Amino acid sequence: MDEPKSAKSISDDDDITTRRFSVSSIDLVKSQSAAMMHKVEGERKGSSSVSPEDIKSARKIEGELSKFTIRHDSPCRTLWDLMVILMILLDLVFTPLSLGFNYKSAFLSTYSAVESVIFIIDFLVRMFSSYHDEHGNLISGPQRTVANYLSSGWAIPDFLSWFPFEIFGNAGHSDVVGFLKIFRLAKVSHLAYRLNSAKKAGLVRFVMLLGLVFAISHLLACYWSWVAEGWRAHLDEGSFVPRSLFEEYSLCWSLVIGCVNASPPVMYTAVELISVACFMLIGNILQASVFGAVAALIASFDENEAAYSKKIITTSERCRFLGIPEDLSRRIRGYYENLWRETKSVSADADAFINELSPALICEVKFQLYRDMLKQIPFLSSKTLAPAVIEVLVLHLRTVIYMQDDVLIRKGEFGDWMGFIGSKGSVGVLDPNSEIIKIIRILRKGDYFGEMALLQNTKRSATTVALTWVQIHVLCRQDLEFVKDLYPTQTDILENEITKYKFTTLGTELW
Repeated sequence: MDEPKSAKSISDDDDITTRRFSVSSIDLVKSQSAAMMHKVEGERKGSSSVSPEDIKSARKIEGELSKFTIRHDSPCRTLWDLMVILMILLDLVFTPLSLGFNYKSAFLSTYSAVESVIFIIDFLVRMFSSYHDEHGNLISGPQRTVANYLSSGWAIPDFLSWFPFEIFGNAGHSDVVGFLKIFRLAKVSHLAYRLNSAKKAGLVRFVMLLGLVFAISHLLACYWSWVAEGWRAHLDEGSFVPRSLFEEYSLCWSLVIGCVNASPPVMYTAVELISVACFMLIGNILQASVFGAVAALIASFDENEAAYSKKIITTSERCRFLGIPEDLSRRIRGYYENLWRETKSVSADADAFINELSPALICEVKFQLYRDMLKQIPFLSSKTLAPAVIEVLVLHLRTVIYMQDDVLIRKGEFGDWMGFIGSKGSVGVLDPNSEIIKIIRILRKGDYFGEMALLQNTKRSATTVALTWVQIHVLCRQDLEFVKDLYPTQTDILENEITKYKFTTLGTELW
């Protein structure tokens, strides 16, 4: 009986030790719900608490989605896009075929009608779909999504793809109306955009290259059948006489491939001569593009993603070699996965890019990024402080990245730094008087914590945990002391502001 008890005791000790660095083993939402169902003895009167819904909301970095907006990356939207892409591919085949070879069928008529309806719906879907701005924020709401879509340049191709030209035509202009269907191919731009926005894996690039070659050859074959009237009149004189649509298309396609490779067919009219010359020119450009793309593909081959994949593999092997538990190994890999997703880099130094700049650019960039955050601190926002003091403090800020559920500061420990929450993420403050995990406040972008430890050598009065992946900009006490020594004339002013802040927050600070 002693062994199980001893094992349980060791397990509890390990769990307590782990919670000093992370609360990933705890479901904060469930813990918060349990904490709100009963009162904790000794709870301070009037102390605020955070609801489970607040925690869930804090974990949603992108913000709320308007009820009149379709999320652009939802599973339903993805399935819809796949269906539209399939119809675009079919349209890329059948529209040139119907124009060049006068192909008509009941299937094509039905498909054309269904396609128009689908493209009209797709026009509305894209108009009311959310999007990310240049800062990665989720933008929703009909007013903004419609304005963004109409100004994006995609609205015109989408409009032309479903516009019913047949309504404005008559029987005498059926050929012209039929030719106007070529505008439906403007929708192919969406296909190119979708493929270009996919991961630039080598296989995807190669497939795109092959698709481009086949698409161009198909379009040229249909064009040749449409324009080569003299050549068509002498088909019976050749060794191969097509008897069906498939045979006729195969002949045109093989002749186009021959033109591309400088093996032209027999030509009888000026239009055919010019067309074959253009085919050869297109063939030369296409060959040069293919060779150049293959060379670039071999040279680059996804350098950044390759470095990321290599880092993940190396990390997994290193964790296995060191005997790190699987749960902790998963969190380590998650750190690099989040780092890659948020920064497109596997470097742990969040300030590496800024530090590569010239001293003047470093000052300007950091001042633009952190100036407003420092001004929110009462003892640093006084109008009597010289701007140079704020600038030097800004230059001494460094960025630290925390994973979701990481513990930032712990109650009872001595601290010598304070932190500002960066562009994304949120931090939860745990109730210092509760024996269970209970969040009493959620800090977001621009909020700060730990200022009392910066001002005096005291213990932390509360514990804070990261609710999401978060960037913390850190200011240490030694940097504050350095500024005092650097600007002795401002020291008295700064000390007076700090004293005022201590007096106003005495007995009310939480961390």
